[in-house]
Amino acid sequence: MSEIIVSIDDVSLFLPGDSSQQHVLHNINWQVRRGAHCALLGPNGSGKSTLLRLMRGELWPAKGRIQWHGPDGAEDSPLAGRAMTALVSPAQQENYQRQAWDLTGRDLLLTGFEDTPLVYTDSTAFRKQAVDAMAARLDAEGLLDRTVPTFSQGQLRLLLLGRALLRAPTLLLLDECDEGLDERYRQIFFETLGEYASRCTVIMTAHRAANIPDWCTGRRYVRNGRLLTAPPAGDAADEANKPQGNSAPAAGEPVQGSGHIMLDLDNVTVFIERQEVLHNINWCMHQGENWRITGANGSGKSTFLRLLAGDEFVAAGGSLDHWLPNQGGHVTTLEAVRKGVRLVSDLSQALYGYSLNALDMVCTGFDNSIGVYRRFSEAERAEAKGRMALMFPEESAERLELLGQQSIRHLSTGQLRRLFLARALVGGPDILLLDEPCSGLDAASRAQYLHLLDQLAAQGIHMVFVSHHNEDAPLCINREAHMEGGRLRVVQ
Repeated sequence: MSEIIVSIDDVSLFLPGDSSQQHVLHNINWQVRRGAHCALLGPNGSGKSTLLRLMRGELWPAKGRIQWHGPDGAEDSPLAGRAMTALVSPAQQENYQRQAWDLTGRDLLLTGFEDTPLVYTDSTAFRKQAVDAMAARLDAEGLLDRTVPTFSQGQLRLLLLGRALLRAPTLLLLDECDEGLDERYRQIFFETLGEYASRCTVIMTAHRAANIPDWCTGRRYVRNGRLLTAPPAGDAADEANKPQGNSAPAAGEPVQGSGHIMLDLDNVTVFIERQEVLHNINWCMHQGENWRITGANGSGKSTFLRLLAGDEFVAAGGSLDHWLPNQGGHVTTLEAVRKGVRLVSDLSQALYGYSLNALDMVCTGFDNSIGVYRRFSEAERAEAKGRMALMFPEESAERLELLGQQSIRHLSTGQLRRLFLARALVGGPDILLLDEPCSGLDAASRAQYLHLLDQLAAQGIHMVFVSHHNEDAPLCINREAHMEGGRLRVVQ
């Protein structure tokens, strides 16, 4: 048998800062062997990401023992874990987005050698050459001199993988790390990962079967904080191998809305850090229309949604008009726009660095604010609880109450994704802007999420939807446009 690189013996743990000290992993036993690539499968909130953080050395057992086995024998110091592992995760990406450091793509890759968030030492010629070679392999040379805040979600995830691989880790831990990648980047991602699979051991989480390479043959199942070698009997939640969700909307005759124009863009150009990102866009959205925007990573889709939400601004010479019936019709103030148009995205989730409880975070949707700046009324809190219940129909009233009291920093990516939709719905918006909203959701949650979007559309809420997965588009979508190089073209 191959050598052991990590041994986990009867480990239970609770998350730092959790005053209740309630265990989220229970009696974990696992010997990870060199070359034994493995996929961790399980629903949102089951403990997969926490288990990866344990193996990384970021969390410490409350009970039991974890050891990392290197050339000098077994060590139980977290520093040993960090020395031999690399982790790519949504939390890592959110940290870079939240900090918005003035870091270039080249700098980001260079941080991988020392596993530091920033570059603290001068880089050798060898490291610079290695960075150039990695960027070429990822077809990302164009990102080397750009700053991290200008990257799309997919561009940042691709470079974070390159950053991890440059360390040549013994153990590579991947947490839903290819979500948000377009087809081209996904192909590059898995081809590059396959080339390194003979040099490192890969442990990855996934909610889609297509996201597990053929060479990753091992399986472990996480349920309620417990690690299993086989799925529970009768368990239908083997998400990665049971694709679920809506079928892609059938193509047909375009449904030209006959109602009032809600969004009207005329000759719109947008600059970010003095760089022209959107170019001369002319587009309108009528009542009765729900749009899907397609396009490659970095084409400008997320910038377009932020523009509609009032987070980016039109350059001189263009105009963007909002007509929002729930806000009284034609609106001209940013406050009214932000109440009537709600954005759900990875970036908006990343910017929420506050350690609020889940209920308070949902309540901030009434003002569309980041953080709590006032007391919420009982009626507002009741509406927020109702929206949470809509997003978590499988939870009892008691468990939903407990969820509302939990810090958002202790929730899984999938749980947060659903809560941010609940936040977007409070106060009765006119338009939802959804940027890869199913990223991080397990199959059951994804199907439920898409069904809820169709129900909301039937109730009169309009949508502009972005996703790289055809199966993630809700059935209510009836118009489509394609973004390429910052220019928008109507498809149907």
